[in-house]
Amino acid sequence: MKLDIKALLILAVIVGAAALFWLVPSEGLQAAPNAEITTIDGNKIATEQLKGKPYLAVFWATSCSGCVKEIPQLVELQKEFGKDGFKVLAIAMEYDELPLIKTMREQKGMNYDITWDQGGVLAKAFGGVRVTPTNFLVSGDGKIVMQQLGDFKVDDMRERIKTLL
Repeated sequence: MKLDIKALLILAVIVGAAALFWLVPSEGLQAAPNAEITTIDGNKIATEQLKGKPYLAVFWATSCSGCVKEIPQLVELQKEFGKDGFKVLAIAMEYDELPLIKTMREQKGMNYDITWDQGGVLAKAFGGVRVTPTNFLVSGDGKIVMQQLGDFKVDDMRERIKTLL
């Protein structure tokens, strides 16, 4: 029995494309969940009230080196686009601790809203987030237009935000 390498290669490409199609979430089709968020300062933010302007929901943890690495970029994006109504909403994972979250905010100069996801309600609402950092860019009409696991490229994110404003 002779092995046909060309046929196997074509089959692998087809199977890979099909898996990618079914396993990767479609950009722009899923609505962001409606949620009431209480920041670590006690302020209430309803995601429904954010409609009309884009926001970036960032799931993170103080123990996550990739998350900590992302903070200066998030601060930069909030400074640059906050005046136009854009918001960064940082959602600390339920296993984090409030004193650590507050200390990191002070140490890193985090200029955006931060909430602590006690009970994992927000992680579940956004499709069961388990990996940090996980970022969801949400358009003004409330649709998730990008989901990024791991670090994002700030220049790419900047361009995406500009197109949404």
